[in-house]
Amino acid sequence: MKIMKNLLLFIAAAFIQHLLIAQTTHKVGVEGSYGFIIAHTQSVKPISQTFPYGFSLNYQYMNSSQKKWENCNCFYYTGLQLSHHDFANREVLGSATSLSATFEPILWQNRSWSFNLMSGIGLSYLSNVYNPTFNPENTFFSAPVSFLIFVSPKIEYHVSEKWSAQMTFHYNHISNGGQSKPNKGMNYPMLGLGVNYYLQRASLPDYPKRDITSPWSWLLETGITHRQAQWRSGRLPTISLLFDRIKPVSRINALGFGLEMTKDFSLEVDQSRWEALMPSPFVSHHFIFGRLDFSQRFAVYTQKPAGYIDQLFYQRYTLHYRLFSNFSIGGSMKVHGHVAENIDFRLGWRF
Repeated sequence: MKIMKNLLLFIAAAFIQHLLIAQTTHKVGVEGSYGFIIAHTQSVKPISQTFPYGFSLNYQYMNSSQKKWENCNCFYYTGLQLSHHDFANREVLGSATSLSATFEPILWQNRSWSFNLMSGIGLSYLSNVYNPTFNPENTFFSAPVSFLIFVSPKIEYHVSEKWSAQMTFHYNHISNGGQSKPNKGMNYPMLGLGVNYYLQRASLPDYPKRDITSPWSWLLETGITHRQAQWRSGRLPTISLLFDRIKPVSRINALGFGLEMTKDFSLEVDQSRWEALMPSPFVSHHFIFGRLDFSQRFAVYTQKPAGYIDQLFYQRYTLHYRLFSNFSIGGSMKVHGHVAENIDFRLGWRF
């Protein structure tokens, strides 16, 4: 018992010491939100006529040292968010309880106001999912544990040294990444109003902007996932390889173009397995914040198996974290319009 007591005291002392570092800001927040569901296909329109509501709790941390600033010529928060969203149709859609990691750079600020862009990724527990017998209408979700991805522009007003109010626009997407069917995925924008309390608030120095311009570079990236096979029982891999030619155009933005080659072994083909090879040229945009790279790619199929999908285009959203100078790991989501197809694991090499 004494050992446990001493351990708890040590953990508490370490946490308090962490809070007292001079160049750090810590805040907690609560927010209520209300929104609507986007009926992105005709089949989900009957169950999209509700207005989700819920709340979120946040803890965020920011280090205002010059070393952190030079990652992207900006100050930024990282943190955790716990949210609960009720889809206002408990018999069919139920609710989502989610835990997410967040990243929030400050894009503009003055003495009282700031404009931030928060993004996050996490896991959601869904209380009511598709069941062919008991819940056949819910084609949004088929797995009780799915992925949540969101982007949230935010306006924050500082009422005092310790308190602030905020208004946030959230664009949320929940999907299981194609791991089980049906998986239409749900897109639901929400408007949120909340308050923050600053446990500690450090001053934000006026650092000189570092010149981060650089020449063109190449990104070699590979991804792998597995999907339910259409032509046999079990799951089969989907593998992709891409080259992205990238040019920074500002302190946090870069543009690019390239080619992605995807081989989906789960697809049924008529004659040759080579029919499941899909070459796709794309254009890309990258948000780069230090070691984090959030990219959006818009690609067009030049070849795809007959009956695979009607769309000619797809989007791929990728989040990379740079472990070393050139090597990065991450994940991506492939989307056709508003419908997610799969989520995969990614490795990248910049040269």
